Amino acid sequence: MDRPEPIRRFSSIVLQYGLRSKRIHACHSLYRKAAAYRVSTDKGDYFLKPFEGRKARLDRVYSRMVWLKEHNFHNMPKWLETGKGKHWVKNNGRLYYVSEWIQGSQLDGNAQEYERLGEILGRLHLISRGRRSVSSSFSMRKIKSFQQENQMFIIHLAAMRKKRQGIGNWFRKHGDQCIALADGAWSTLQQSDVLRVLRNEKPSLIHGDVTWPNVIVRSDCMYLVDWEFAGRGSSYYEVAKTLSNMTNYSVAIMNALLVGYERICPLTKEERLIIASFYRLPREAWIAIRQIRSGRRSSVFDGLKKLWSQRIEAVQWMDNWARQQQQEPQPQESQELVTAAAPNEEVIGIVDNP
Repeated sequence: MDRPEPIRRFSSIVLQYGLRSKRIHACHSLYRKAAAYRVSTDKGDYFLKPFEGRKARLDRVYSRMVWLKEHNFHNMPKWLETGKGKHWVKNNGRLYYVSEWIQGSQLDGNAQEYERLGEILGRLHLISRGRRSVSSSFSMRKIKSFQQENQMFIIHLAAMRKKRQGIGNWFRKHGDQCIALADGAWSTLQQSDVLRVLRNEKPSLIHGDVTWPNVIVRSDCMYLVDWEFAGRGSSYYEVAKTLSNMTNYSVAIMNALLVGYERICPLTKEERLIIASFYRLPREAWIAIRQIRSGRRSSVFDGLKKLWSQRIEAVQWMDNWARQQQQEPQPQESQELVTAAAPNEEVIGIVDNP
């Protein structure tokens, strides 16, 4: 960093935690430069993050992390408290928090690492599972929201097909397939046994943004970082979204993650069908149309063109997985997973939720 004003500001923030800064390095996310900062101090390195949101939401995130620590979930960094016992600092009208700096690396495609990630997600969802929600289930709310997105996709598909060159060609060729994928999901989610599970869903705490920059690995442990989207939510959708975000549609990697997850948090056939239905929704195509219509270059569309055939194969594999006979896994509530963990300064990042 070469601007003296931010250096002074950040130095004054970490000073409230009893730390004297020596160097400050910007950490970039996939979508934003200087999304957070690595601060080298007289007591080691720490992670400084401006918080996007109100104090009430920051307080909720912090209280959830404290609760998880108290219930032996250790796969996350520790937030520091200021000399006045606060977990945040307000500076120039903006909130900041400071946590441990976790040195490590990203997942590298090793199936065992993805099993560990599946175990961590399974433990997070299992230990935080509460009573049935008084209002409609989180998964039912997601389904309603996705049905609206699908309707918007159908409305704008005709205009996409009229475009020339790559965009128009792709939507002319695959638009109907996207609609069919969604129709298959709605059909499965309307089955009576599946609906009963959805209506009686017991929500869990979810991380909310399990992506490559937010999973940090060391040889003996693994961390989930960036918990800003943590809250009560649909564990089924979090599993499906993680499979989409983290596997590049590799069936071997998807299988490893699901094996690890069910080792800790076994799934019924109906729950598998819910996850597979969330997975098959062509959300990449929905997002791509939104981005193109807003006049932006769509990196999501670039991925669609490159990986669509693998995406379809992965959907077919998920459909088969959902209908397989489950193999007697037992929940392991007392099992300690991995207890410490890891990022590398080029890995730490905060990824905006699309």
